[in-house]
Amino acid sequence: MIRHAARIAVVLGSVAMAVPSASAQMTFVFTKGTGASDQMIAGFQQAAALWSSHFNDPITLNVTIQSLKLPAGQIGGTSAFYDSYSYTNLRNALVNDRHSADDFSSTSHLQPGATFSMLINKTANDPGGVVSSNPYFDTGLGGPGQAGPENNNILRMTSANAKALGLMAGNDSGQNATITMTTLQQFDFNRSNGITPGTVDFVGVAAHELGHMLGFVSGVDVLAGNAAAPGLNDNQLKFVTPIDLYRYSSRSIGAGGGIGVNDWTLDNTSKYFSVDGGQTSIAPFATGTSYEASHWVDNLGLGIMDPSAASGEFLSIGNNDLRAFDVMGYDLTPTPEPSSAIVLGVAGAFGILLRRQEGQRRFG
Repeated sequence: MIRHAARIAVVLGSVAMAVPSASAQMTFVFTKGTGASDQMIAGFQQAAALWSSHFNDPITLNVTIQSLKLPAGQIGGTSAFYDSYSYTNLRNALVNDRHSADDFSSTSHLQPGATFSMLINKTANDPGGVVSSNPYFDTGLGGPGQAGPENNNILRMTSANAKALGLMAGNDSGQNATITMTTLQQFDFNRSNGITPGTVDFVGVAAHELGHMLGFVSGVDVLAGNAAAPGLNDNQLKFVTPIDLYRYSSRSIGAGGGIGVNDWTLDNTSKYFSVDGGQTSIAPFATGTSYEASHWVDNLGLGIMDPSAASGEFLSIGNNDLRAFDVMGYDLTPTPEPSSAIVLGVAGAFGILLRRQEGQRRFG
């Protein structure tokens, strides 16, 4: 479950453990919170090493791990800390952080100016009626359904993502997230011999939840949480996130919109991740009303940020995941030479996901 919290310090737990990457740059510091075991902390260390092997941002991320009874079917949840930034400051930070081809393409297709247009619905002042499903273009420049430009020039970002972009000190000691693992699921903590049928891949789930902390979250989930009357006016929904800037649909870039105009609607119309302003679809985002927007579409093997895991399924970070985090501001570690090292890297990062089956469990 994705909860939005103010920037406050959270003091939980007892034992802190640091997990640096091979280049001693992206470092995770885990604190043992309520119910967490040493085995769980060790599992999160392995999950952190997966992310650190791909990104070399010189930042320290502080995470509390706890284990509690979660709602039936939910195996993990992340409560991250968020801050607000102007669109101008975020865009400038993304431009200054360009390294890959995707970075250059994605930033060149971001909307110019101090505000950005988006397709939206389910607002209190929707021209189609209160919390209508009718989509309309919100430009921030005034007109029907536009109470103000605040949601067009302010974005919400996890503190971890802000660190990666240099918008927050990389060594800031504040808490970046609290992650909760359920007590109701039997986990497999040893991935070396596959995942035992009847159990769920603990390290894979941990990597998924760390992905939410890193910033794979969509503000559309906030829209979903306020989609019942009376709802909120458009300018109160200041929850567009960095990944939402690359969330498009054929209608958002079509008539009335244009290249680079994102789709922030709550409905079943296909939305997809793109690094060229929506002209080319890379992978589809999930739709739905239960924190689904902060994931890829389920059951397609699109990456670690799928919304569910099946019994016996080995969960892997995939190319779609890496491309998304890359354009959000994380710096990919160059692939090492010689070619034998490349093969090992690919095998570790892009392992084939087992086909989903009965007994799958939902992520938060």
